[in-house]
This record gives sequence, C-alpha cells and structure tokens, in this order.
Amino acid sequence: MQNFNCVFVQTLDEAVQRLQGQQVFSPFFHLPPTVDTPPKHHRDFQHIIGHQQAKRALEIAAAGAHNVLMIGPPGCGKSLLAETFPTILPRLSNDTQLEVLSLYKLAGEPCANRGYPPFRHPHHSASSVSLIGGGTHPKPGEVSLAHHGVLFLSLRVPGTTKKCRKAPRREIAAGLFLLMVLQN
Repeated sequence: MQNFNCVFVQTLDEAVQRLQGQQVFSPFFHLPPTVDTPPKHHRDFQHIIGHQQAKRALEIAAAGAHNVLMIGPPGCGKSLLAETFPTILPRLSNDTQLEVLSLYKLAGEPCANRGYPPFRHPHHSASSVSLIGGGTHPKPGEVSLAHHGVLFLSLRVPGTTKKCRKAPRREIAAGLFLLMVLQN
C-alpha cells in the first residue's frame, strides 16, 4: 500500500466531521512507500529437498487458497514444510492489506510483514480464547490475526486440548490457510 494515511477517531461524530471536512487534523500515522522486498524467512520453500508429493500439495493449496492437514510421525518434515509455506504465497492486494492492518491494530500488535500474508504459529498450549479471540477485554485471536494468511497449529503435543483443536474448525473464515500438523 502506498500513500496511505490512517486517521483514528474517538467517536462517530469525529468521523462524520472528518469526512465532511469540518475537522482537520493530521493523520495518526503515515505508511511510507515500501520497497518490494519479501519478508526475511530463515527457511525457504525452494530449499527443501525431497518431499515432492507434500510440496506439490502445498503448491496446490497456495494456488487455490485451500486448507492443509498434514499427518505423520515426528521428524518427517511436517513442521519444516509448514514453516516454509508462506514463502510461496502471493503478495496481498491493497484492500486485503488494509483488512490485515485493521485486525493487527485492533489487537494492538505490530504488523511487520506489510504486503505479505501473515504467518501465525501459536504455542501448543494456547487457550481457545487466545486462538479464537474474546476474553475480558475482547480482542482478535490467532485465527483472526491469520486472516488472509497462514495459521500453523502443531497439535502433536499431548497437552493440546480437544476443545482447542475443534475451535478453529468452527471459526475459520474465507481467505485463511490452515496448516494443522498431527502426530500419527
């Protein structure tokens, strides 16, 4: 997104006054023009040797915005493939970037990879509230923060509750790649 100004208002009246040109104030922040450099990943999909069938399945999932469930024994490469998956995803459109930025601002988190799909990898012991969102002071959870990106859930650890495994299934929206890794 280039030449994008964002203005935050406290009330609906302030928003109406701003839109009618009655109230003029400087934008809260300005996004400087970005250089088209992808986020730095310590691992890249193109450097993975072998796993041809799994790589092909992930390429198809990336092209068609499909969810992926990888099941296999520990150490067979599921996590490596999942961590490198974002490197083959296309850049986000301006409208999509705005949606992602809005969610991150709502959650109070920095949006580091502007222009690229978010990659969220919550801890295996994350609660259903941290995954789905809500709480005493409601804010978006990991599922929402992965909107138009990748949510990587590693469910191979015995401590992961059944409730947390079922929660994303009920809450997944369009535009989210869900990578779940289960121990076989």
